Amino acid sequence: MDWVKIWTFFFFLSLGLFAALTVAVAIGGFFNIRSLFKDLSEARRGHGPRSDSRTEV
Repeated sequence: MDWVKIWTFFFFLSLGLFAALTVAVAIGGFFNIRSLFKDLSEARRGHGPRSDSRTEV
């Protein structure tokens, strides 16, 4: 294999990996923001946050 084929393969491999990670981060961010709005709406109704990580002052 010559250098052009090696770097072309590496470029498309990196591009595919970047695209896959972009989709994964976008999906994770969507669900994170959705759970944030659920927590905010529950807190507005007076139920408090869902998680057990409340800090006592």
